[in-house]
Amino acid sequence: MEKYDRYSFEDFLEDDDLRAFVRSGEPAAAAVWAVWLRTDPSNRQAYAEAVEYLGVLYSARRIEPSPAFSRNLWENIGTGIAHAERRRAKVRVLRLSGWVAAASLVLALSGLWYWQSIITVRTGNAEWRTVVLPDQSEVTLNANSSLSYHRAWRWRGDRVVRLEGEALFKVRHLNRDTTTIKPGERFTAIAGDVSVEVLGTTFTIRERRGRVSVALLEGSVRVRGLVLHPGESVDIKGDRTRVVAVAGLDNPPQAWTAHKMVASGMTVQEIMEEYEDTYGYHIVLDNPALAAKRIDGTLSLDTEDNVLYMLANILNCNIDKQGKVIYLRSK
Repeated sequence: MEKYDRYSFEDFLEDDDLRAFVRSGEPAAAAVWAVWLRTDPSNRQAYAEAVEYLGVLYSARRIEPSPAFSRNLWENIGTGIAHAERRRAKVRVLRLSGWVAAASLVLALSGLWYWQSIITVRTGNAEWRTVVLPDQSEVTLNANSSLSYHRAWRWRGDRVVRLEGEALFKVRHLNRDTTTIKPGERFTAIAGDVSVEVLGTTFTIRERRGRVSVALLEGSVRVRGLVLHPGESVDIKGDRTRVVAVAGLDNPPQAWTAHKMVASGMTVQEIMEEYEDTYGYHIVLDNPALAAKRIDGTLSLDTEDNVLYMLANILNCNIDKQGKVIYLRSK
C-alpha cells in the first residue's frame, strides 16, 4: 500500500483497485483501505475526494444530456486534462530537483566517508601476514597485531600508519633529496604514544605490555628526537628511553618473521611473554622464581607445542592446560 502515499486525486481516480472497491463495496476491500488510512497518509483528503467522486459516478442514473451541456462538459474535461498535465509537469520538475539534491548529498557523504574511513588489518593467534600499502611499502605483522591507515591514502598527502602489536616495516623511498623531506614523502608509524618518523628504511616496532621498542635494520628513523642508525634500537616505557645495540639484544628483533626465537640469555619470563603474544595463552608458573632463569638456543614458533614442551623439559615441569591458561607445575 505504500505506493498510495504518493497518489494525487487524479491518480486515485485512475486506480483500478479503488474503482473496484467503490463500485462493489466489498468488506474485504474496505478493510484493506482502512488499514492504509490508519497510517494517516498526508494525501488522505485526495483519497476521500476521489472516493466521493467515484461514488457519485457509479450511483448516477443514465440521462440524455442536451447538446449544449455536452459541449460544456467536453470543454470542462479538456480544461481539466490540460490543468492536470500542467500539474504533472510541475511534479516531474520537483521530483527531478529532489533527485539531483539527493544525489549531490549522497556524493558528498560518500566523499566524506572515503576521506575519514580507516582500513585495519589484523592477525590472530599464530597468524603472520604481510600488508602492501598503496605506496608499495611492506609491513609484515606478527601474531595478534593490527595495522591501520586511511583509505584515502593517495589523496591525503601524508603516509601515516598506526600499529598495535609487532611488525617489520620495509618503507619505500619517495624522496630524492635526503636532506629535504617534503610532507608527502614522509612516513610516520605510530605505536602507543610513540611516533616513528621514517626516511625510507627497514625496521621493526614492538608495542606490547606498555612498552614500545624500535629496532633499525637499514636506513634512518627518528624517535622522540633521537635519530637511530642501522644496528641501533630504542626501548621506551613511560618517560624512560634507552638506546641499545641490536647485536646486544637477547633475541633478534626480526627473528619472529622466520617464526622462531633465537634466545641469547633470554629469561623464562621473556620467552613466556613471547609465547603468550603469539598464541593468546596465559602461562602460570607454580614456582615464580623460575621466571628469572636464562636460556640460550633457537626455539621454533611454528606450532604452539614446541616452546611449551621445551620450557617444561628445561624447568622440569608438567603441563596443565585449562582453557586459555597453561599451568607449568614443578614435578
